[in-house]
Amino acid sequence: MERCVMREEQITKNILDWLEENDWFIICYDFPQSGTGIMLHQNIAHRVSKNKGGIIPDIIAVKDQIALFFENKDRFYQFDFDKLHEIKTQQNYSESLASLLRNYNIDIIYYGIGIIDKAKEIDKALNHLEKVDFLLSINENKEVKIYHDIANIFTIQD
Repeated sequence: MERCVMREEQITKNILDWLEENDWFIICYDFPQSGTGIMLHQNIAHRVSKNKGGIIPDIIAVKDQIALFFENKDRFYQFDFDKLHEIKTQQNYSESLASLLRNYNIDIIYYGIGIIDKAKEIDKALNHLEKVDFLLSINENKEVKIYHDIANIFTIQD
């Protein structure tokens, strides 16, 4: 029986460490109950009220001209796959993202999921890869496995 008790907070912290070790600059991050995140609002054309429909990404990081938008989970959660797909394809948060990233020379934003390194959860996630640009898992030893990376953004370049 697979035993892994990492919570979403630890998954996010481990991914933050891994990103920084690989020279990504963290713009913002959030995990449950932290209050550290930055709320992104829907574009004015889609907004019904000031905060309704607002989202708080778990991590936004930049490197070179690339930005990463992470949602992290301690289990498979289809809603996050659907949410990222909607954000990417409908561009409903493009104004907030442009404002947040205005001081960086960003050419493209990739959207993906960080998930616990647990086979049962990863297997479920693998059925929804068409909705995200990347999927990676992380374990308690901070080991990252990349399952999906459409643009080879995590490929180590010498």
